[in-house]
Amino acid sequence: MRDRLLLFYDADCGLCTFFRNVVVRLDVRRRITSIPIGAREADPYLGDLDEGPRWASMHVVTPEGRRSSAGPALLELVRVLPLIRGVAGVLAARDRGVRLADRLYDFTVRLREGLAA
Repeated sequence: MRDRLLLFYDADCGLCTFFRNVVVRLDVRRRITSIPIGAREADPYLGDLDEGPRWASMHVVTPEGRRSSAGPALLELVRVLPLIRGVAGVLAARDRGVRLADRLYDFTVRLREGLAA
């Protein structure tokens, strides 16, 4: 798994699982491994996080070992998806793009919370 991007998601969340399934389908080069946040396999990568931050968002760990969460994790994911990779480069190159990724992720979290209520 060292040469793959690791995606940690909440497998008990329908919206999170839907998003994960979309990512898997777009990952035509099979460069992403998805792991539920609650799985033992997640502990070496997320074990230093308290329960709140661990479950608050998705997390991505790059092959180099760099972890990102929420909006920045979304940008990391998009970077390795060949069909939409260019979008990540444009967004990450500008502060506005990073803020947009954060807003998009925040919207998704609010949607998740609304659906759960």
